[in-house]
Amino acid sequence: MSTPTPNLTPLDTNRPPDNTHLLWDDVRQELTDTQWTDLPGASINLAVGQGTPSYGAVFVATFSAEAIVSHPDNNAVANVTVFFGNDQAAPVSSNHRFVTARGNPEWSSHTLIRVADFPVALPTRNVTARVKVRVSSGATAGFQNWVLKIERYNR
Repeated sequence: MSTPTPNLTPLDTNRPPDNTHLLWDDVRQELTDTQWTDLPGASINLAVGQGTPSYGAVFVATFSAEAIVSHPDNNAVANVTVFFGNDQAAPVSSNHRFVTARGNPEWSSHTLIRVADFPVALPTRNVTARVKVRVSSGATAGFQNWVLKIERYNR
């Protein structure tokens, strides 16, 4: 399945981000939810619009973690993505496999990058970045030693 190319406004890539936010945790967490669920602690408060650092922005999220998935049939996945407010960051897909259970599962390191573009607008909008996870039915996903980095490019 391919994801359509998003209609993002080009960004000047010759400049550093206006702000960089970092958050990390070394606590091991296990999740079994089959619907998008917040990874506990993996949230950075952000906003755009009047009274915020900018009226619009492009956010680049990088998430890295050690992860594992276990399932009695050794055939399951943990999907991971980043939401900004209620919007799923690009690329948007129904298949965001982060880690897969195959054979004898082991902990391994994985990283993803997602992008969200919020055009210039006056009203203040909460676009808090949250890492979300969903796991195959009957599976357990573990996450530890994760890092969430958000780069903000003001518009």
